[in-house]
Amino acid sequence: MNDTLATTITQLLGLHAQGLLDDAELTAKLNQLRARVGASAVAEVLAACATEAPLSSPAEVPRVHVQTVTGSPQVAVAGDVHGHVFLDGQRTEAHATLLATYLQRVVARCATLSLQPFHDQRDLRETLAVGLAQVYTELATTADPVPRERLTPAELASFDAAAFWRDHVGPQHGPRQRRLSVIRPATDDEQRQAHALPPGQRGGRPDRPDPWVEHACETLDAAQFAQMVAAHPWVQLTGPQLVTEAVAGTPRLVLLGEPGSGKSTVCRYLALTLAQAALTPTVPLPDVLLGWPAATVPQIPVLVPLLPFARRLEAAPGQALDATALWNDVAATWQGEGRSPGLAAALHHELDAGRMILFLDGLDEVPTVATRRLVVQALEAFATAYPDAHMVVACRVRAYEGARDHGWHLAGWPTATLAPWTDGQMRQFVAGWYAAIGGLPATERARRQADLQLALTRRPDLQRLGSNPMLLTIMALVHFNESQLPEERAALYGRCVAILLARWELGRIGYVSAYGSLMTYLGMPEVDVQRLRPMLQQAAYRAHQAHAAGQPGRLARAEVRELVAEALAALQHPNPYEGAKQFLTYTDGRAGLLHAQGAGEDYVFPHQTFQEYLAGLELVRGPAFVEQMMAVRHDDRWQIPMMLGLGHAVHEGLFAIPYQFLSRLRCLRERSAGQRQQDLLLAAVIAADVGWKRLRRGGDEFGQLQEDLAADLASLITDPTVPAAVRVQAGALVAPLGDPRPGVCTLPPAMVELPGGSVMLGVTAAELAQLPNNRQHWFDDAENEADVPVPGFAIGRYPVTNAQYAEFIAAGGYDPAAPWWDAAGRAWLARDDDAPEGFRGWRRQRKDQPEAWDDEAFGYGRGNSPVVGVNWYEAMAFGRWLTASLNDGFVYRLPSEAEWEYAARRPTRRIYPWGAAEPEGERANFNRIYDGTTAVGCFPAGATPDGVLDLAGNVWEWTRSVYRPYPYDPALDDGQEEGADAAEKRFTLCGGSWYDESFNLRAANRNLNTPDGHLRNVGFRLARHPHV
Repeated sequence: MNDTLATTITQLLGLHAQGLLDDAELTAKLNQLRARVGASAVAEVLAACATEAPLSSPAEVPRVHVQTVTGSPQVAVAGDVHGHVFLDGQRTEAHATLLATYLQRVVARCATLSLQPFHDQRDLRETLAVGLAQVYTELATTADPVPRERLTPAELASFDAAAFWRDHVGPQHGPRQRRLSVIRPATDDEQRQAHALPPGQRGGRPDRPDPWVEHACETLDAAQFAQMVAAHPWVQLTGPQLVTEAVAGTPRLVLLGEPGSGKSTVCRYLALTLAQAALTPTVPLPDVLLGWPAATVPQIPVLVPLLPFARRLEAAPGQALDATALWNDVAATWQGEGRSPGLAAALHHELDAGRMILFLDGLDEVPTVATRRLVVQALEAFATAYPDAHMVVACRVRAYEGARDHGWHLAGWPTATLAPWTDGQMRQFVAGWYAAIGGLPATERARRQADLQLALTRRPDLQRLGSNPMLLTIMALVHFNESQLPEERAALYGRCVAILLARWELGRIGYVSAYGSLMTYLGMPEVDVQRLRPMLQQAAYRAHQAHAAGQPGRLARAEVRELVAEALAALQHPNPYEGAKQFLTYTDGRAGLLHAQGAGEDYVFPHQTFQEYLAGLELVRGPAFVEQMMAVRHDDRWQIPMMLGLGHAVHEGLFAIPYQFLSRLRCLRERSAGQRQQDLLLAAVIAADVGWKRLRRGGDEFGQLQEDLAADLASLITDPTVPAAVRVQAGALVAPLGDPRPGVCTLPPAMVELPGGSVMLGVTAAELAQLPNNRQHWFDDAENEADVPVPGFAIGRYPVTNAQYAEFIAAGGYDPAAPWWDAAGRAWLARDDDAPEGFRGWRRQRKDQPEAWDDEAFGYGRGNSPVVGVNWYEAMAFGRWLTASLNDGFVYRLPSEAEWEYAARRPTRRIYPWGAAEPEGERANFNRIYDGTTAVGCFPAGATPDGVLDLAGNVWEWTRSVYRPYPYDPALDDGQEEGADAAEKRFTLCGGSWYDESFNLRAANRNLNTPDGHLRNVGFRLARHPHV
């Protein structure tokens, strides 16, 4: 027999015998054990305990009465229940026994994660039981960072700054480990500057030394942190304030949070942990709950749901709102129903002794302002009567912070607001979730954990949802049941909506179960709650019409009542208006897909994502769906609802809906040129979000639609009358469709033939003198007065693109035995960049693709953008491979420095490829305007008269020429620069990049780098010569 199982069942039976578990609760706990370990194992233990007889009800116990006595505020037990005697404030043995059984009951109630609110028959296997302690994820507040480690000189001597940075900095860490800023003493210069400021601007704070300087960790790297540690006598770190620190730091606290942010879970977890610590005094409480005092006697936790308390206050309008009001409720809750006579007295002694902490959950769920005022008055009276009692009140943030709600605020009570979850907290929850799940092999749990964590990392829509603990729990349930999340976000949101609707249908565990299911409460138990979805879609549509950026849309109470009444009438409710009032009463106390905000005057959806999803379903509903979407297409707020609505239509196989809408965006005639441009972009954005692969399942017409839209977007790129921002966006959108422009994504590359001639490289003495003084040194080695002859050749119209370079990779381009690698290139391929003797400043993680190849902003996914992250060796190898691959009678290679500048400046020695006009956004991609590369050819106004594009900006371009001071000697530029000693040389780059300021775009400007250098703003283009 399993000893742990036997102990668990024995404890449960003991709690039942004492009346601390009723029949239903004991049966539920035993069923959970049967699901976990098997029915036969449980039966064996029960047989051994000889407890297989029918369960009996506990004996009736006299009612508890509590009254106030004069003098110092305290409560005595009267009536038929006789309290025990306390000697010198110590617990008697009888009271200690009562408290132990009470604490065991708290543990039993709080030990598992409450999943019933998310349960329906499709969403939760009967075997699922998750321990709260296993999945609980530490929560932070939005308060200012709090002090953490203060490193003194002795500690700094052996401090490993790099390891500390790795283990504590970044959103991948939980709030306990994460560090947000570094504080160090100010230098003498900084102190002098600080003293020159007015006193209020000097930055001193009582918890930090003055003068000091604070650096956000995100602005530093590990090396800078190590330098700071080495340079200063002390360093102070800060981190997020944990919710446990906020609760422990004040005897009165209002804990605020958005719906689903974890307020109730915090209360239950703290109650669980404190109960366990009180039962097992050896538990190091400050280690478990950061910031908690190391008290000799742990606090006794009491959970008080405020909604039933409010109901009882409403039912007794003449009741005095003094300290007894709340205490009577506590006593009735925990000693009621004939359980544990004397427990109220034992608990009250702990209260008098200052050893009690009350978690008062759900102030916002109290439905009316008048009742909230009654509750607050009772809480304040209790706090006054028991100043040593620790009290935490949980409430939704918007219900408490609004100015209109000040009438029922707890005067003088500090607040703490729960912060959204970070990446680290999401990962921690997922790890705990799958570690706690039963019924799955360990390998399968590990696979699913990794899969869900990866999905949260890769999908921004999941990150937005996952920052809310309730919504991440729903995602985890979906993932558990289906072993993966739907790739289509509309399908995922649909599953989440169904689960949230099921919360209304099943009712909530505990004190709100008196409401029952929504449809039963409305008098329609035979109707499926899912039939309310059309009403919710209409509500979401109206809410989205009303919402402002960054704020959820609100619906007035009267508007919701009208929508609900119409829906109930369609469902043949006997009294739709009265039913609508009941719906509002239900949702006032039961957060679900729609909940009251503030004092119940407005209603909102729990997350803007669900508002957008349901509004999108309404947008595509009905015969006029195209007109509905066309009417709102000008408003960016409707873009996501349109995507979700169309995604849902595709998921349901309704392909005519997206086809008609996308075709209308392409072909509408009566519109301006600017509107056509925006419509084409919108069509591409929406189709990309829904997914062309999914759309093509609807028939061949979607394949033709994709080709037509790609041609439309390509025409925007090459049209100089189209604004640059539109051209750039069109270039990004056409990339995954396959850019149809010749020689952009295909080989051979588009080339421009240039006749032979001569070019004077660099700048003359006169030109140098005309440059600004602070720029002249840029051309110290580029002064030149001599022409250089340049034989005729062809140069690439564009830089080599990712799509073209992908063909090189696919053809075995990085095979060191291939003939396109020379000795120097093979030596680089073979070099061990991790070995100290081999590392020369340019470490490569992989040598079978460019360094930035997997970067979504720069790599292979942007097929029509310049390939970057390639070094000189790779660029030279690509040219030799292309020569062999095409075998078209030409040699392809990097241009020489003279060829590149000839192409950019001929025949008049232009300052820039287009002429003398200074660079601006219509001519080039520079100065981080787009914060990365753009599709080639997006700036037709920046072309040379010969039609060569992107010679200024976008990427620096490798040449085959060694970097040397001028005058330029063409005899040295014979194409053999890649000799055996190439690794010891520096090669010339030209053109400037997306990162550089305008001066770098001058055609005479040049840069240099080692042949193994690889940067995200460096690419190359090819020159073409006849075979000799």
